[in-house]
Amino acid sequence: MAAAMGFSSFITRQSIQSKNEIKYTKRVVERKPTKLFAIPRRNYISSSSSPSPARTVMQFYSAINDKNLKKLDSLIAEDCLFEDYSFPKPFRGKKEVLRFLEQLTTCMGHNMKFNVDHICEGNDYTAGVNWHLDWNKIQVPFTRGCSYYSLLVKGDQLVIGKAQVLIESPIKLGVVALTIFKIVSTLFDAFPAATEWFLKSPHIVFRLLLNTCNVCIKPIISPILACRRLHYRESDQWSEEWRK
Repeated sequence: MAAAMGFSSFITRQSIQSKNEIKYTKRVVERKPTKLFAIPRRNYISSSSSPSPARTVMQFYSAINDKNLKKLDSLIAEDCLFEDYSFPKPFRGKKEVLRFLEQLTTCMGHNMKFNVDHICEGNDYTAGVNWHLDWNKIQVPFTRGCSYYSLLVKGDQLVIGKAQVLIESPIKLGVVALTIFKIVSTLFDAFPAATEWFLKSPHIVFRLLLNTCNVCIKPIISPILACRRLHYRESDQWSEEWRK
């Protein structure tokens, strides 16, 4: 009986499909292929073959680890745009980017190194990288990141024309992040005109918030800080008298 019902349902589906005569149109979609591969670090850095985005990016991280500012200078384009989303503004131009990289290498100390996990290379002189930081070959928590690089041809080599860097947040909001996202999207939908104004000029809103903090919070915090300074000053005077 079940087999008969299944057979009848099969016939019904076939008859429906034949009546509707569903037609499919094929369309050719051109996609740029990418190459995804694990990183043979030493081979990439020391290889003398033709330049590639992946090899150039690996040389970039190697120069940072070695604190080789001269090598970094040769890998950065004159009009480079470096967007590290931990900072409010991007670094524009070779001079600003190199100043930032010099500060970065100084802050890394002697044992902190970039360790590249994977790299994805595109045919249009682009490369995407997953990385983390190691201290003395031990992975440091909350230091994972991913970067995207767009490179330019300069003579017989490639240089970095644009960089975008995203770093793992040490604060894991989890479900709270979804709740905040829902609240924000609801407010945006409820006040579309104000939302459009805010998205087009967020710096004005941030400036208003800073001014509000200066007006409301600064008068409260300033006396507290003044009292602490006075306390430390009296403590220093007392310690000097005690030494005498």
